[in-house]
Amino acid sequence: MSDFVRVAAVEELEPHGQLTRWVDDHDLLIYRLDGEIKVISNVCRHFGGPIGWHKMRDRKFTCLWHNYVYSAEDGGCHTMPKLASRVYSSEVRDGAVWVRLTER
Repeated sequence: MSDFVRVAAVEELEPHGQLTRWVDDHDLLIYRLDGEIKVISNVCRHFGGPIGWHKMRDRKFTCLWHNYVYSAEDGGCHTMPKLASRVYSSEVRDGAVWVRLTER
């Protein structure tokens, strides 16, 4: 568990069910989907725009800059599949969201 970092309190997700947070060099999009908290990169791989600027709609996020569409279920990019968002391992402990920033 030592490679997990506390990134937010669960209560911070309300009232919108999502938030963004910079942690070290990672721009994270933290959100609730079907009662589960998920974390993906908030950086659009097309040109670096914010994926989570707008509220999730129909289980999708739309990048602010060029309207690339990302799946909230798995971070996949509907607009260009090769540009899927990074999915972070996460868990909820003691009322907080913890994320593994390093890949294994």
